[in-house]
Amino acid sequence: MAKEKRFIFLSEEFYQAYPSERYPEIEQKKARPYVQVIVEINEVKFAIPLRSDIHHPHVLWTDKKNHCGVDFSKAVVLIDEKYVDTGRVPHLRQNEFDVLRGKDFKIRQKMEKYIKRYKQAKQNPEDSINRILLKYSTLQYFEEYL
Repeated sequence: MAKEKRFIFLSEEFYQAYPSERYPEIEQKKARPYVQVIVEINEVKFAIPLRSDIHHPHVLWTDKKNHCGVDFSKAVVLIDEKYVDTGRVPHLRQNEFDVLRGKDFKIRQKMEKYIKRYKQAKQNPEDSINRILLKYSTLQYFEEYL
């Protein structure tokens, strides 16, 4: 499978399958673009959101001064193509688009590193730093795919 980056919106079917009442850490902003990176980790596709106001290290900065970037802690697994809204194409701010251009390998590498860090945290959930990582990570909803 080729590595590729797409900018997508998640579909209404995704939000119906993952409602905020059951999955509170999943971003529920339907107009927010996600970076979908085809990461060949057990052939699982991850959608990683572009966010602002990020205050943790699990990010690829697109605008560090304003705390904007690709937030790995809020990545979701796309288990079905119906979870991608093919009827809309997001438009990124030019500065963010420029930063992300050519960064497919780096995004993939950082996602793999984040998954590894998440799995390490699971081994010692009593540690205060690990407890925070586990509490706020969306990977808690997709552990069967890791």
